[in-house]
Amino acid sequence: MLRFKVPAMFWDDHEERGPGDGDPDKAMAREVSRAGRRVLIEGTAAQIECLRSDAKFYADPWGPDELPPGLKASAKATVKALTKGL
Repeated sequence: MLRFKVPAMFWDDHEERGPGDGDPDKAMAREVSRAGRRVLIEGTAAQIECLRSDAKFYADPWGPDELPPGLKASAKATVKALTKGL
C-alpha cells in the first residue's frame, strides 16, 4: 500500500464523485487521517493512479470551467503531491 498526503479539498471532491466505482482494481483509496487542510490517504498503485488521473484532468487549463473556488489549485497540488511520491 502506498501513502500520500494530499489536499483535503480535492480529496473530498474526488471521494464524493467516487470515480472507479464498480471496478475492483480502481476502487477508492482510503483516508487514514486528516490534519487541517491535508489528508493522509492509502491505496494501491492503481487506486493512487485513479486519483492522480482525476486530479490531472481537473488541473488541466482545458479541463472543466465551472469549478468551486480553489478546486483547480487543489487539483494541481494533488498532482504535485502524488507525482513527487511516485
